[in-house]
Amino acid sequence: MADEPALVSDPKSALQSRAVKKTALLSAIGLLTLLGGYLLLHLPSLTLLPVFADEAIYIRWAQLILDDWQQYLFFPLNDGKTPLFVWLTVGALKLVADPLAAGRLISVAAGFGQVWLTGQIVKKLGGKTLAVGIAMAATMILPFWYFYHRMALMDGLLTAFLSLSWLYVLNTVNAKKLAWRSIIVAGLFFGLALLTKIPALLFTPTLLLAPFLVRTKKIPLSTILSWGAATLLIGIGVFLSLKLHPAFGQLFNRGNDFLYSISELREQGLWRVMMVNSRAVIAALGLYLTWPFFLLPLGGLFQDRWRRKHLLLLLSAAGFLAPIILLGKTIYPRYFLPAAVPLTVSASLTFGQFFAHTQKLIKKPFPFFMRSAFIVLGLTAVLSTALEFIFISWQNPSYLPLTSIDQTQYVREWSSGTGVKEATDLLLEKSQAHSIAVATEGFFGTLPDGMLMYLHNQDVTNILVEGIGQPVVAIPASFTAKAQHYEQVWLVVNDHREEMKLNENYLDSLLIAWYCRIPGAPCLQVWDITSLVKSE
Repeated sequence: MADEPALVSDPKSALQSRAVKKTALLSAIGLLTLLGGYLLLHLPSLTLLPVFADEAIYIRWAQLILDDWQQYLFFPLNDGKTPLFVWLTVGALKLVADPLAAGRLISVAAGFGQVWLTGQIVKKLGGKTLAVGIAMAATMILPFWYFYHRMALMDGLLTAFLSLSWLYVLNTVNAKKLAWRSIIVAGLFFGLALLTKIPALLFTPTLLLAPFLVRTKKIPLSTILSWGAATLLIGIGVFLSLKLHPAFGQLFNRGNDFLYSISELREQGLWRVMMVNSRAVIAALGLYLTWPFFLLPLGGLFQDRWRRKHLLLLLSAAGFLAPIILLGKTIYPRYFLPAAVPLTVSASLTFGQFFAHTQKLIKKPFPFFMRSAFIVLGLTAVLSTALEFIFISWQNPSYLPLTSIDQTQYVREWSSGTGVKEATDLLLEKSQAHSIAVATEGFFGTLPDGMLMYLHNQDVTNILVEGIGQPVVAIPASFTAKAQHYEQVWLVVNDHREEMKLNENYLDSLLIAWYCRIPGAPCLQVWDITSLVKSE
């Protein structure tokens, strides 16, 4: 029987296959390098900044779910919070012993996703390799991104889900027959954003404008509008699944804490509110994104071929910020982190085009030199600011260059957890020899949740920790009755909230320890008030 001729593979197909494999390998190496660089920047001194009040609350909720999920799974709804971030923190607590590190690692993971997503969005909008690289680097090192990708707060995760939704809406234009599949995925990610934090709704203008960023004349306006409507409806449908729980109505009970009602707005004056809030937003964005980078999108409006794109990106950011500026009663910079996505994308595209145009002027010495000097100065200003912020974060985050309201929250006031871990460690040490009842200022937040957070999974047989409100003007009878069963009684309080004047009126009280914040800020005090409580 004659031998069958050997099959000869198609050389062209073999070359294409090798090219695909090579591209995949290079992509994997690039992604791993990016991950390594990201972790080297974000993991050092991750818990050096003391626990912030909201972090203590979220992590404590996660611990309660871990202990009894049937009772506490939807507990965040009672405080007007959707629960997804807390649920993810439950998983992290199973893997990481330090509760603060566990919560913050959720944001670190979301931050790495954000770096990749920002680059993909820039690429989708026509940005070349340099623009994509600038976008990813900016999302990795600029203070706004860096700070919130290292905090156990919901805003980093919220922004990542919104970015995923935005990216999939952008994909619809080129997806052709698969457009609706992309819309469904976009809607699901928008729903996850709503399950993370209700202000995801403010991203609606960004999602509705997204198709126009990549629209071709072949796509009717009615189709684009239907895509937007479908995305929003799917997301809201995911959110409404929470309605199955009886506490769903609690989600909307705290709106007046953060937003002006119409009557309050009339009383305050619309223009006054707008001016005050606008200044706060611009000052924070300029500081945290760095002024050169923050102003770059305005330069994009002068790039003829890209003007429309930059205008839409600026409108996307403005659409998110407008309700905050119009109605915001208390504005914290973390609230407008999602607006930084279109701003970062626009700035990166602007820089990429400016650099490319500068290269074409190499034969014209004067304009080439001027543009090159402008690029070098701008990059130097941005990099020096970003790297300084990172180094301070590693060494002493109490001195981070923050806005005044953020410095108050995270560093100076009671909401900063300075001394909470140290006081808890002291309590655990002393409870080995004596049973101790601890009264803390507040009912939730930094105290007592911060101490309870660090006591989780510890031996607390000899320990009672209970909040008694603030300011501390007296020890409640209910706590005094419980404390009779313990050998020692402590009070943990910030000195500016201690109004009993223990060192003047109760000389038997003993100041055991104190932990001070930066100069001029309150100190956390630990008092032994055993004699005071036992005598009552």
